[in-house]
Amino acid sequence: MAKAYEISIWEPNPGKSDEFLETIKSLTKAFVEAGVSKVELLTGVAGKDMFRVVVIQHFKGLADNGAINESIGDSAPIKAFRESHPGDFPAKLISHDLYSEIEG
Repeated sequence: MAKAYEISIWEPNPGKSDEFLETIKSLTKAFVEAGVSKVELLTGVAGKDMFRVVVIQHFKGLADNGAINESIGDSAPIKAFRESHPGDFPAKLISHDLYSEIEG
């Protein structure tokens, strides 16, 4: 089964970089607790995504991605995250895409 990846690119709001990093690290932990296999955080150091944060969520496959996405909003870790982080998100979502591994 080919692995699946959700890749999101975020641009922290002006003056909110530290707040965003704290928030995204907390959200990453909640994602893993809710069933996402692994989450990686990268920061752009050159090119079009310089100063942006790339979030890569790993899934066992597309079916796993779909099942987790169907239930993640109702999961206890995500509900706890939302309660502990009320208000506006300190970054703008630039892109959010789903990829499937090419096997072979």
